[in-house]
Parts: sequence; C-alpha cells; structure tokens
Amino acid sequence: MPRLALALSLLLATALPGAASMLVGQASVIDSDVLDLDGQRIMLYGLESVERGQTCLIDGTAWDCYPAAVRQLETLVSEGPVECEQVGEPDRYRRILAYCRIGEKDLNEAFVASGFAVARPDETDRFVAAEEAAKKAGLGLWQGKFLRPMDYRVSVGIMVDRP
Repeated sequence: MPRLALALSLLLATALPGAASMLVGQASVIDSDVLDLDGQRIMLYGLESVERGQTCLIDGTAWDCYPAAVRQLETLVSEGPVECEQVGEPDRYRRILAYCRIGEKDLNEAFVASGFAVARPDETDRFVAAEEAAKKAGLGLWQGKFLRPMDYRVSVGIMVDRP
C-alpha cells in the first residue's frame, strides 16, 4: 500500500468517531507473537506462538523452536510497513491486541499458515483453517511435537493467559 494511502488510512481511523484504532509503520519483532510499532507493543490477535525457553521435538530430538518462530515472524514483518487494527482494550501489560496486515497480506493468518503459530478459537475462528493446513503439511512447529503455548505455560507454572 503506498505511503499516502497508509497515512490517509491512519488519519481516517483516528478522526472518525467510533472508527477502529489503527497503527501503521515499520514493525520490529520483540517476542514470538508481539511486535513493536513506534514504541507500542502489539500482540497478534487470534493466535499464539511458543514461549521463550519452550522446546519442541523433531524425531525425538529437542529443538529450540522459539527462536525459529521469532525468525519466521521477522521474515514476515520484513516484507513492508505493518498496519494494525486494535481489537478491544489493551491487555494487563498495556499491549494492544490487533489484527495486522502488510499490504494485502493478513499477517496474523500468514503467521499461523507458516506453522509457527496456532489459532486461538476462543478469540476468533478466523485462523483455524490456516492452522489445519499447516498441520496437514507438517510446516513449522507441526514438523514435530510441541505443547500448545497455553499448555506449556500451565506445565511450567505460568498461570497467565497471555504473559
């Protein structure tokens, strides 16, 4: 999307009463499902990815899947400016939950489709089909075995839904 269109989109989103809050700019990855966009932390809505320190298994061998998930998200984010639409209020850590796009690409869906994130049907069912396709193709995390992030957090005593 050209810069002028992105700027206009941001202007309209902030100027119209009741319009969704939009953030636009070059993002950097700060966690496996969290971006930094102009100093604001954005958590990708409708999905979650493996936690820092979490390992996965491929053919019975431990694989440090967290850095791989971060690299995949970095690769996707490097494709251009990110436009994020806020969903609800910020979480308890002041992160904005959001649907994000890069041009015409749905970033959240692309990350799930890569196999390095799983859908959160308790938030939205938008990404369930992308997860099923990644699982069937053995992509990303699905090339081996892993605990879903929620299950991993419980197993290590992190009793927060989104830490």
